[in-house]
Amino acid sequence: MNDAPKRRLRLSWGGATDQGHVRASNQDAMYADWGLFVVADGMGGHQGGEVAANLAVRTLTKAKPETLNELHEAVHDANKVVHETAVAEPELHGMGTTLTVLALTQQDEGRRFAVINVGDSRVYHYRDNQLIQLTDDHSYVGELMRRGELTQEAAAVHPYRNMLTRAIGVHAEVEVDEWLLDPVAGDRFLLCSDGLTNEIDDDEITEQLSISHDPSTTARELVRLANERGGRDNSTVLVVNVQIDDIDSEDDEDLTEPQDSDKSQVVSLEDESNPEIIDSTDALELPSKRSSSHPKKQRSWLNDRVGISLGAVIISLVLLIAAGAMVATIGWYARDGYHVGVVADQVVIQKGRVGGLLWFDPTLEQWTEIQVAQLNNQDLRRLTSGKQLADLAEAQAFVADLRTRLVDPTSEALGDN
Repeated sequence: MNDAPKRRLRLSWGGATDQGHVRASNQDAMYADWGLFVVADGMGGHQGGEVAANLAVRTLTKAKPETLNELHEAVHDANKVVHETAVAEPELHGMGTTLTVLALTQQDEGRRFAVINVGDSRVYHYRDNQLIQLTDDHSYVGELMRRGELTQEAAAVHPYRNMLTRAIGVHAEVEVDEWLLDPVAGDRFLLCSDGLTNEIDDDEITEQLSISHDPSTTARELVRLANERGGRDNSTVLVVNVQIDDIDSEDDEDLTEPQDSDKSQVVSLEDESNPEIIDSTDALELPSKRSSSHPKKQRSWLNDRVGISLGAVIISLVLLIAAGAMVATIGWYARDGYHVGVVADQVVIQKGRVGGLLWFDPTLEQWTEIQVAQLNNQDLRRLTSGKQLADLAEAQAFVADLRTRLVDPTSEALGDN
């Protein structure tokens, strides 16, 4: 007879999100349910970013992935849905989103956490007052830092710090990073958008994780700090606590299902003056496999609010529509056209206005093989400030014309001697 105590895995979680002080809307999306936690940060103008983030999250969560292969398939399906929607809807062209996932998956050796990442939203692992960033930032400055070409201090103020090298929905196919971890009692996971990490550093995150064990309190305080430090972007935080208990045989009730069907929540991220908060706790007896038959109830943040007058709603909608129209117009102008410029001593084609406009930064459209050292002095001066062009074809034609005038830097150096 096996007298070894049975083990029960218990997860508790809490989340918070806020649009910050600068953005006109909240383009982040998050989802928290038993064994599946997701954060997405949309991009592509006022409407596009919000649509992309919510499409990706909803596609992923509808799949209810149980294994790592199913999780991968769900992420690629999310990429396909966002990409095809952007192609089909001209006003959404160019939209995309980051996607960061923590999921409890069934492996041959038992239950393991899987971490999936595309973009620069992050997953952190906290244990014994030590914080480790599990994910890599798929951004231009992230690549430079990994190659040792840029310090963390320089990355924080780099003009292209928001330029992503990988995102959901931008291309028909996407490359996905993954990690697998065993559940360990006392571990904490933190999922967040870059609106948090652009405002506060890892030491401050570690401090907050060590102060309070309550996930909702921690998430709320981190979002508050991000706003206090400037709130220049939407900030979203999910905190997940891991607990493993030994249970006696007399307590051997069926704990393979969440005990409260209302614990499943899709958090609808609307504009609010206060952060949106979610929290929950559920348990699972190890190593049982979770059933997918338990009821799902999706709730919008509005369902939990009371006392909202019709007049206030109408006024808010009118103001929101007016603000949205203004931001959409600015975004259209900022994203209109292409320009050829220089990034890290390499000629690139970017979509948008030279230098960006307000919070609409240009996005990388195409790298070229042309190095700055190959340009003649006249072309170098033209590209230093950026060459604005009407469309991608014109930008590509301009680059093709540049290639006809490239110089050999080796021969120039010999000539100077």
